[in-house]
Amino acid sequence: MSAAAKKQDLLVEAKSFCDGLSNVFLMKRRDPQTRNLLDTAKRLIESLSAENQKPTVGSHGTPTRSTGGMGQLWVKLDELKRENEELRKQRGSSHEDRSPSTKTQHGPGAELNKIRLENESLKTKLAKHEKTKKELETVNANLQEQNKSSKVALETTQRSMETVLKEYRLMEDSVKCMKSENDTLKQRVTRSVKPLPRLDNRQVENLSEKCRPSNVAVAYNSLESQQWIEAKESLEDNTEYEEEIILRILCSILVKTYECCTDVKEASKSTIAEIINQPTIVVSNLQAASNGKNKLPDELTDAVGQLYRKHYHNIDTDVISQNALSRVMKEFSDIDDSCLNNKLVVAYAKESANLAWQMVIQQPPMCLSVQDTKFNDDYHKLWWSCDQALETATVPVSRLAVDKIDASNAIGYTSASGLCLYGFME
Repeated sequence: MSAAAKKQDLLVEAKSFCDGLSNVFLMKRRDPQTRNLLDTAKRLIESLSAENQKPTVGSHGTPTRSTGGMGQLWVKLDELKRENEELRKQRGSSHEDRSPSTKTQHGPGAELNKIRLENESLKTKLAKHEKTKKELETVNANLQEQNKSSKVALETTQRSMETVLKEYRLMEDSVKCMKSENDTLKQRVTRSVKPLPRLDNRQVENLSEKCRPSNVAVAYNSLESQQWIEAKESLEDNTEYEEEIILRILCSILVKTYECCTDVKEASKSTIAEIINQPTIVVSNLQAASNGKNKLPDELTDAVGQLYRKHYHNIDTDVISQNALSRVMKEFSDIDDSCLNNKLVVAYAKESANLAWQMVIQQPPMCLSVQDTKFNDDYHKLWWSCDQALETATVPVSRLAVDKIDASNAIGYTSASGLCLYGFME
């Protein structure tokens, strides 16, 4: 091979080596020192190539210098290769695996771009975190609202449970009471049937009423000890009648006032019954419409009796006493009118009317009779602790029964000079 061909090959090889250095520099990231070395080698190779392409004229020593310059160049290239290998070993193999896009970035701008990209990435992450934080705050607020609602619902449920428990306990108590009542009713049903309680219970006395049998007995005793004695003494002083006639007159006055009071009571009850049965008769002839056939029910009879006993002092004794005295006058047609017009006799008749009215409005009514002969004197003495015997011919007996008195069941209230008041006990 000629010298020109060798020279041409060296030039081609130098250009190729220079292009290879450029490619190595572009493909790999190097530090500034390596970059300077590559640039220096590239300039030297280009300068040598340009120098060798000039026409050579002259002496024999020029090729020798050219050959010496190429040797230095190859020595320099070998040094650069060794340095390149050492740098490659120092940098490690991690840089060789990077992507081409990353390998092309170099210099101060690359660091700035890297920081900028990292900053944008951090901003994106921060925005995502803020969005996530807002979502978590919204979820937290919703959970707190749900927690409050759940607490309110729990409290309401607890109160409802307490109310239900109270109602359940009350229902248990009521069920127990109903069971006990049911057992009591069963026991009552299984027992023998007893008579229904009577409205006119003779063994019960209403102490709230002033007009009650015990007070009637006291009034009877007062009548006997005062008005009876005064009227009897007045008739004995002012008339010539025998004592028996006087006693019969006084007893008759008492009996007739009792009969008048009974008539008043029955007439009032009959009138009330007629008004209830036929309300229109209050504007018509009441006495003509009243026939006495209608009777008051038991509950109304008891209510009317209570009202009578409550207002017993409102009875007009003048009307009853005058009616009774007129009846006595018819019974004793042979006596003088002045005998019944005696002031003390009239006072006795009025007091008798007051007493008789209290007797007839009792429930049951107290009966007055001068015809009963079944009288046990021993019971009378035992009750009143006295040894006085009573003659039944002229003794009016008051008792709490319609049928004739039975001395074994009679309890006397008062007894003195001829009057005896008895309450009949069943």
